Amino acid sequence: MYIVEADVKKNRLYCKMVGYFSYKEMKDCTDKTETETKKLKSGFDVITDLSEFKPVGQDTLDEVARGQAFLKKSGVRYAIRVEGKMKLASLQFSRLGKNVDYVPDIVGSREEAEKLLDAKIAQGQK
Repeated sequence: MYIVEADVKKNRLYCKMVGYFSYKEMKDCTDKTETETKKLKSGFDVITDLSEFKPVGQDTLDEVARGQAFLKKSGVRYAIRVEGKMKLASLQFSRLGKNVDYVPDIVGSREEAEKLLDAKIAQGQK
């Protein structure tokens, strides 16, 4: 299961992935990410929650790479990943992200992600 939502007011994209994804489900999630991102202005921020996501196979990882490349090209400012206890899935995402220079900060919870992102934004506005 996935939830991808653009918060236009905050100029922020939220993506939460739960469980094991087939190639089709990851493709659908990536397509939804692209659709939702188009609602945001360049310089948007992303919080991706993988705290309940299971590691996936290589064909599915190709879709992850496509999504990360799209986000980088779309002008993401700050990216935060919630890994929780799902370190292996987060490592898969990190390995792929390095190829397109999409390297988010990693935190343990959604609350930490929100706080870190708000602090980065406040610091950047000084």
